[in-house]
Amino acid sequence: MGPNLYLYEKALEVHRQDLRHEMEVRRLLARLPRRTRWSRRAIGKLGVLLLKLGAWLKQMERPETAL
Repeated sequence: MGPNLYLYEKALEVHRQDLRHEMEVRRLLARLPRRTRWSRRAIGKLGVLLLKLGAWLKQMERPETAL
């Protein structure tokens, strides 16, 4: 049961880091001038896409655990 708890806590920490990073990206985007609204939206969507891609790649590199 110990290793599973460790993996769960590690996954939670990675998730928290992803959320903190996404919040920082949103804060930076909020500071951009309003007249570049379309570019803010495009940059925001690109940022979210990159975060999702990173999460997917992290899942793909995890080895399958035998139960």
